[in-house]
Amino acid sequence: MKKAYQGLIKTLGRGAKGSRSLMLSEAHFLIKGFSNGIGTKVQLAAALMLMRVRGETCEEVAGAALGIKSSISDKWSNLDVSIDWPCYAGKRELLPWLLLAAKVLANQGERVLLHGDPRSLSHRKHIAAHVEQLNIPKASNPEEAQAALDSVGICYVDADSFSPLVAQFRELHQELGLRSLFQIAIRCTNPANAPVSLRSYFHPGLDKMHAKVAKLMAHACLLKGRVGIFKGVQGETEINPRISTELTIASRGDSQVIHLPTRLEGFVGMNTLSSELALSPQQACLILNQIWQHSEASDTRRGSHSEYSSSVLVPSKLEQIAEASVISTLSAVYLLQGQCQSVSQAESLAEQAWRMR
Repeated sequence: MKKAYQGLIKTLGRGAKGSRSLMLSEAHFLIKGFSNGIGTKVQLAAALMLMRVRGETCEEVAGAALGIKSSISDKWSNLDVSIDWPCYAGKRELLPWLLLAAKVLANQGERVLLHGDPRSLSHRKHIAAHVEQLNIPKASNPEEAQAALDSVGICYVDADSFSPLVAQFRELHQELGLRSLFQIAIRCTNPANAPVSLRSYFHPGLDKMHAKVAKLMAHACLLKGRVGIFKGVQGETEINPRISTELTIASRGDSQVIHLPTRLEGFVGMNTLSSELALSPQQACLILNQIWQHSEASDTRRGSHSEYSSSVLVPSKLEQIAEASVISTLSAVYLLQGQCQSVSQAESLAEQAWRMR
């Protein structure tokens, strides 16, 4: 087995004429073999960097995702989860409005599994810092996740709780200073095998890669779920309401593309708002809670600021961004689930769900 593992590095590094990309099964073995102690850290790092230089293929990403998935306990896949929501990018500024959308869905009876890695890209704002203040439980094992899902229909799991591979890949990233296919693959694992899963990207072309990876994994695992792929806010899994968005819905069958219109046409002042809004973690969590709890106040107080607390003022523009982000993200989920036949119907349903929260 060790010779076969060494052969993977030779396949990638023989030279311009003799080398080639890995097949899905080979990429699967690359990750699973390392996890099982067959391959070494040096061999894995060499393979990852060779793939990075060549440009990772869809087969390699899908195989890596399956390799990571094989290291995750079956207890996670036995959870009854309806929406898989990976959140690994974080944001550079503003707040994770996606959490408000996830809470709306949980209140409607969905079972939402949020997961991410706040230790990677630690300079960004990750949802892990805000979930508990919104009464979204954190879980570190399948039993805790099951209890949270049964109780409130939603929970957050740090990716380190899924597999020791997460920390090992993070260490490689920090040591080498280069990204690898892991950053895409971890988003594709869907640990609980939910029938609906979200995928976000930032760089052009990754939508097509995610769609192909979803199809390859669906065929390899015989999964019948639907994957929603879109360009998220700074790569995070949240619809940007200030631009029109292409939502690709991929499954084992044909893919379809749905165009979501902007909800904030001509919105100005975003850069100024971002630079002026320097919030402490406590203030950020307070604002998220205020926007969640004050639906009527949000509709009626439209001055320069809306005051929900003696210590924090919520700018009107911030309320607009929050509401538009939630409704746009909910619309995408409803379309992905097949609840709605048109974008306008999905938006109407999302607006109603937000009002009734």
